[in-house]
Amino acid sequence: MRKIDEVFETLIKLAEDKSDGVCAAEIAAKLGMDRANVSRYLNELCSNGKIDKSKGKPVLYKPRDTKKSPRLQRLNDRRCSLISLDRLVGSDMSLKTAIQLAKAAVLYPPEGLSVLMLGETGAGKSMFAEAMYGFARESGVIQDDAPFISFNCADYADNPQLLVAQLFGVKKGAYTGAEDDRVGLLKKADTGMIFLDEVHRLPPQGQELLFTYMDRGYFRPLGETEKIVRASVRIIAATTEEPQSCLLKTFVRRIPVIIALPPLRERSLAERRDLICLFLKEESRRISRDIYIDRNCFKSFLLYECAGNVGQLKSDIQIACARAFLNYKSQNREYLVISSEDLPTHVKKGIMKMHYYRQEVEKLIGNDEDMLYFSSGKGSGMISFENSEDEYFYDVIEKKMDILIKSGMDEKEVSRILNGEIEKHFKRYIRNMPGQYRKDEISKIVGKKFLIVAEKILNMAEKRLNRYMDEKIFFGLALHLQKTIGRIESGGKIYNPRINIIRKNYPDEFIVAVEAAKLIDMEFQVETPLDEIGYLAMFFVPDSRKEEEEPQCKVGVVVAMHGNSTASSMAQVANEIVGVNHAVGLDMPLSMSPETMYSIIKDSALSVDGGRGVLLLVDMGSLKNFGDMISEETNIKIKTVDMVTTLMVIDACHKAVMGKELDDIYESVLKMNSRSIPTGLQDEKRKENIIITACFTGQGAAKELKRILAEEYLQNKSGIKIVPVEFIDKNQFYTTVEKYRQNYNIVAVVGTLDFTVPGTPYITAVDLFTGKAKAALQNLIDEADTYEKIETSLGEYLKAVDGRACFRMCRFIVENIQRMLELQIPPDVKVGIVLHLCFLVEKLASGGQESEFEGIDDYKREHDGELDAIKNSVKTLEEHFNIKIGQHECAYLCRMFVENAMEACK
Repeated sequence: MRKIDEVFETLIKLAEDKSDGVCAAEIAAKLGMDRANVSRYLNELCSNGKIDKSKGKPVLYKPRDTKKSPRLQRLNDRRCSLISLDRLVGSDMSLKTAIQLAKAAVLYPPEGLSVLMLGETGAGKSMFAEAMYGFARESGVIQDDAPFISFNCADYADNPQLLVAQLFGVKKGAYTGAEDDRVGLLKKADTGMIFLDEVHRLPPQGQELLFTYMDRGYFRPLGETEKIVRASVRIIAATTEEPQSCLLKTFVRRIPVIIALPPLRERSLAERRDLICLFLKEESRRISRDIYIDRNCFKSFLLYECAGNVGQLKSDIQIACARAFLNYKSQNREYLVISSEDLPTHVKKGIMKMHYYRQEVEKLIGNDEDMLYFSSGKGSGMISFENSEDEYFYDVIEKKMDILIKSGMDEKEVSRILNGEIEKHFKRYIRNMPGQYRKDEISKIVGKKFLIVAEKILNMAEKRLNRYMDEKIFFGLALHLQKTIGRIESGGKIYNPRINIIRKNYPDEFIVAVEAAKLIDMEFQVETPLDEIGYLAMFFVPDSRKEEEEPQCKVGVVVAMHGNSTASSMAQVANEIVGVNHAVGLDMPLSMSPETMYSIIKDSALSVDGGRGVLLLVDMGSLKNFGDMISEETNIKIKTVDMVTTLMVIDACHKAVMGKELDDIYESVLKMNSRSIPTGLQDEKRKENIIITACFTGQGAAKELKRILAEEYLQNKSGIKIVPVEFIDKNQFYTTVEKYRQNYNIVAVVGTLDFTVPGTPYITAVDLFTGKAKAALQNLIDEADTYEKIETSLGEYLKAVDGRACFRMCRFIVENIQRMLELQIPPDVKVGIVLHLCFLVEKLASGGQESEFEGIDDYKREHDGELDAIKNSVKTLEEHFNIKIGQHECAYLCRMFVENAMEACK
């Protein structure tokens, strides 16, 4: 049979259970084929008119004639409504023995056997009883319209007399208030089944009446002495207690079948997964919406301590769905998504157990997609959400104004509210400007022209107002000008509701602002609006710069990453560059448990929070979920960003020291997320290779180093440029190196001092002059030269993908993995790994299948942390080239790194 025919037949079979359609991944898993190949066959079948294909994500397929199939419709209706023993989750596992006993009790002639179910609260006794009723109907031992009555004896435990009356009925006058005869539940269940939950709450009198009925088939209502009532009822009783200690022995003796239901903790993860899927599908059916759930949230449900068993699991899922539904409706979202913020706190903690169950969990739910979705007849899929762009003060004012006006508020009230916002903004903005920056440092942030104009404006203001302008005003005004000019040039509107108040209360400052606006117009060829002149005037008002009495707390910055020194090193570099010891680095060795790390991060968050919140910067895994969990537990506002780099930590630390709000810092750092390959790597233009030489002046020794490099190392290497850089202080030098890194491939840094440059090979001038570093430097140069030649020629060998772009991305990813694993790989081996990754991308993009790694399960157990790092690093390749790099290929990559490591990076 042809492959395409196998795919078609498998689709027909799977579609019988899934009326909405089947995704390619399900068919691929069923046939053991590559998903890309299955997708190709499905699209071909769709073109031939044999199947239909849904629009949007996820893509679902179904045979064309099943859409209107009455048989499928009847089958679906029946399966949706029928609860039966064989359809219970765990019917072939933990509940197998219980189900066999239940079937025997139902089928035993002539009217079945009474059953006593034992199990903890929430173990699923009610659901099991309903399934027994469904089986009895299916088997024909009771009629389809036979009643099923469920009664919890605990509801009337405080009034034993009333409890007995509810069950057996009441004769008029039996007790005060019994004004009429009343039929009991036992009679109402005649010809059917009754489920008595918490039966141990039934008083001894009630138990005696019940076992008398079991013996004789009749009973007397409460207060009746003569008349008997006959009924044919199958009895299922249940208790959470030990029956010998809470039930009459004479009562227990009359129940021949005792069924024990296991607590959730004793059931397999596979069963728990199926229960979660079942409950999510039920909620989806109830609200008539597809439900998407973040993969880590699903893992949390799978692993958290669920003391209330199946009942609590269902309740917690309903709570999460309700919260997600509220966000979906109130925020007019396109999708109903369950995210970490929707989970109860105790559920969130489940993700911390992934360290112990990773292999089993990945087998159960895979590790491919970020989102799972649920509805009747659907499987799993993925959806992405984009982050909104950063907002400046003008945007905030404009947005708030729009909201207030749309709410029906009059213009005067809107102005009053916004006046306060503007006043607070300028006090906070000026106050939090750092005063220790040098002008050359500021120019790297805002640009020289803005710096020059700000200086001219402040000099003019000092003369006109006869007042000293603080250094903080200089930096604040320069930043403000940069944003303002950009907004004016882009046609953005500037609105200042305080303009008339400012003009009236601060006439001198307003006149100076008018002159400043003329200078701005001349320098930048723009026309400054009147509303902006009001903002400029606020920079010159003394009251705007006074310290407020409240403490100047900053947003806390905590860096937490896997490895022995990664986080602490990043935090140290950021603190040195910013000039303030602000960021906290927390290292998580691969041997440390998630629970221990959670406690460490929580203590750190409590320590650094001053009331304005904490930004948690992490790399991957369970650390991504700790922020929300700690926030729930401590009420600290925490934002989390994953896949961080040193530049992201520097940016966060810099903005926190400036006094920025947590949301602003979070949005800024989010844009730099390291999951995205740097844009330059995907450009057609190749990055030039450079070697940086460093000394105190950028002259002298640096030029001599340049000469030695050019004459002794680079005679035939025209593709490598030498760049002398002055070294005034370490922080400025780090900043300069990072700036060059954006546009060049830095082969090495050669300098007259002995220090390290994060992420870059460093060679001292002494080692260069004495020849100690000759071999190492030559290897680096040869490596750069090799990379250049490979990139040039690789396009001839890679046909399915862009050779240059693929090579740059693979090189970047290999370097990133090396840093994350803290391993030093020989240059020739590293080149080999890059090439291996390039050809792997080519193979997968061409529809090839991944190679099988022998002993994958044992290897995953031994290298859990390393495989996590590699899996996260290659996600960008998967997204860019639309491929799937599975666990086997990741294991091969891991082995290349681990087995070829020379030593741990210092």
